Amino acid sequence: MADIQHSAIPDGQRHEPKGISTAANKTIYIANGSASGAWTKLGPQSLSGVTTNGSLGQFVAVDGAGNFVLASAPSGSIYFYNIASPYILTYPSTFTKAAPTTSASGSPVLMTEGSNARLTYNGASNAVLDVVFNVSLDQSSGASRDIEVAIYKNGSLVNGSNAIVTTSSGEKHNLACHADVTVAPSDYLEVYMKNGGASGDIRIYTFSLFATTAGA
Repeated sequence: MADIQHSAIPDGQRHEPKGISTAANKTIYIANGSASGAWTKLGPQSLSGVTTNGSLGQFVAVDGAGNFVLASAPSGSIYFYNIASPYILTYPSTFTKAAPTTSASGSPVLMTEGSNARLTYNGASNAVLDVVFNVSLDQSSGASRDIEVAIYKNGSLVNGSNAIVTTSSGEKHNLACHADVTVAPSDYLEVYMKNGGASGDIRIYTFSLFATTAGA
């Protein structure tokens, strides 16, 4: 009988792959690197660019270079609350950082929740965060003043994150705003405030700053 190359066998007459008769539904054959393998479900380590099974809460993302990576969704928050003894920001005629001593949420992901009213991004690659501030305040001048609050990244204004209110002495108001902010490793987020009038310290009773993955 003449020898026949496997490639010359008509497609309809070729046998199924080795082990197919006992392979579980929706499994594929994974080589073990030692001239064998097994039928199994596709796991993270079978993906190009991924070398571990990762950890709880991670997800698979693409790196833009033809590989997959394991990633986590950054998040973090800080807050301040003191009705009886508010934080005083001495008359800020230009945008000045609000720096109450803040408490951490205690469950950050790729973020440092600083006691210095700052959130710092610790991820390994760039990310887009949804950043939100919420502040309850008044001001000490006897006349009405325009008080403006905004998100700053690395000491620079995040455009579109401004909120403003006109308030008199002892007249508490709440301001909130959010912005999608692109961050790189070690970038930090803060809240700055400005009094548009001739005088008046800003008194902060409640303060919170949140950041989470945009779209999450």
